[in-house]
Amino acid sequence: MALQLYRLAFPQSSIEVCKQKPSSQQNIKAKSKHHRLIMCCATKTKVSQTDSRLAIYEPTIWTHDYIQVLDDNFPIYYKEKARQLEKKVMALNLNVDFENGGFSTLKLLEYIDDIERLGLGYRFQNDIRRALDMIISLYGINGGLENKEDSLYEASLRFRILRQHGYNVSQDFLSKFKDNHGGFIGCLQKDVKGLLSLNEASHLAFMEESDLHDAKLFAAEHLQKLKGQENDAQILEHINHALEVPLYHRMVKLQARSYINAFKKRQDANLRLLELATIDFNMTQAAYKKELKEVSKWWKNIGLSHNLGFARDRLMECFFWAVGVVSEPQYHSCRIWLTEVCTLITVIDDVYDVYGSLDELEIFTDAVKRWDVDAIEHMPTYLQLGFISLHNMVTEIGSKTLIRQAEDIIPILVKVWGELFEAFLVEAKWTHDKFIPKFEDYLDNAWRSVSGVVILTHGYFLINQENMKDVIESLEKYEDLMKWSSMVFRLYNDLATSSDEIERGKSVNAISCYMHEKGVCEEVARKYIITLIDEAWRKLIKVCVSCSQELADPTIDMAINLARISRCTYQYGDGHGAPDARAKDRVFSVIIEPIAIKEKELM
Repeated sequence: MALQLYRLAFPQSSIEVCKQKPSSQQNIKAKSKHHRLIMCCATKTKVSQTDSRLAIYEPTIWTHDYIQVLDDNFPIYYKEKARQLEKKVMALNLNVDFENGGFSTLKLLEYIDDIERLGLGYRFQNDIRRALDMIISLYGINGGLENKEDSLYEASLRFRILRQHGYNVSQDFLSKFKDNHGGFIGCLQKDVKGLLSLNEASHLAFMEESDLHDAKLFAAEHLQKLKGQENDAQILEHINHALEVPLYHRMVKLQARSYINAFKKRQDANLRLLELATIDFNMTQAAYKKELKEVSKWWKNIGLSHNLGFARDRLMECFFWAVGVVSEPQYHSCRIWLTEVCTLITVIDDVYDVYGSLDELEIFTDAVKRWDVDAIEHMPTYLQLGFISLHNMVTEIGSKTLIRQAEDIIPILVKVWGELFEAFLVEAKWTHDKFIPKFEDYLDNAWRSVSGVVILTHGYFLINQENMKDVIESLEKYEDLMKWSSMVFRLYNDLATSSDEIERGKSVNAISCYMHEKGVCEEVARKYIITLIDEAWRKLIKVCVSCSQELADPTIDMAINLARISRCTYQYGDGHGAPDARAKDRVFSVIIEPIAIKEKELM
């Protein structure tokens, strides 16, 4: 640890911000002016590259210079065009036509589905909610949904869209598609459109909904059979897409780009909707580039990637993660802050995993829990850098929220960071002692150590802009939401990273713990973890529906999106720690490469 010590100055007001609530707006503003620990450095030197504790991580391919020259210009003409198209495509017109009998329920559902798959749901959120309320008023929540004239396609589509919007609809719509023996009627086996719709609907099942679980197995089995018989390339593409990853599990922006490309091929495509989706995607992408440039300057200025050579430099991957969690353009500041949160989690995770000694880590963990700036005097330099960066970020978020909401959230943020580092420390001790815990003991710690609670807690405050009362009580209502989202995150992570972790000496993960406890091979353990992922998704969905009855949608959406970006990142391997060509392609698709627009398409 050859870093020279930084000279550290701690303004008297640097820790006052988390002592008590302000008595006036004037006090709030005063606190926001002086809240950062100051780092001054005459010479910056890296951690010794010969240190035996260094992990071997590939350097980032997304350099600061590369990011700063990205083209983030977006012509005003296209912005005005988008406003015009939005007025023309207003879903409200469909509601009026539907009420007047000129638009069928199926057409309304298909239109909503297209809007959301194209990434435009945020533009028509209120209209979609009114439309779904009308459908519920006609069909009811439970028994009325099994209309005798429904096709499998329409019934499954209606169930999926209503449930993904938080309506507690019943699985009873399946009863009309079953025979006297409880199996699905034979004619459905060749119904490609119906099977695709059923497959998507079945992935929104609760744990106790066994009929929907059977439906998922039935749909998957017969779609696999139809793959070998289908000659239509477009239909085959739909089948492969559905079987690879269900719609509800897909990252929103990647799905939008994919669906825009597929929508172009449809003969019945709504061209105004397609045009709006294309412009909206490119306009949002240009905004992402501006945000990325801003956060890249911060990352360069704090110097962690330069000074801590053992840690992963994954700014772009963290920004991509933040886009996955909250993609709507109006939440630009939330994305920037979540990127900072994720980069610090990544670096400090490496401190606990591969570099810090147990004595050092215990000092660091205790200092964060007590939020004690004086404790850095007892830390080695690399931990001082981590503590200072964390302290600056948390106090800045807290001071900005203090001004906007008149609520002091720093104690809450400190609490979740302290709990995260406690969970990191438990795993570090297991690794140090070469101890493999019982599987349940591992999971109880691991869903906390995966950092989902930290990400979602910060997101909760950053995405809620108005004044908040009883903020702690409100946050507590999301505990189960955070737990099951984090569990999905953890299990996907372990499936992808277990082999590399074992190679570098970290023998504790879901795979190894299950193998050790049950005496089974890795293949059996992996199959079991996949089963647990399915169960965690089902529990998460039920919590989302329950929360939707009384809580704000943005936070619920973030929890689902955290699970989605986890699936995306770890689908083919460790797309965060060891990003490959596919991970690079995902970044290009969402953040770097706009969709080509021909001028004649904008007539």
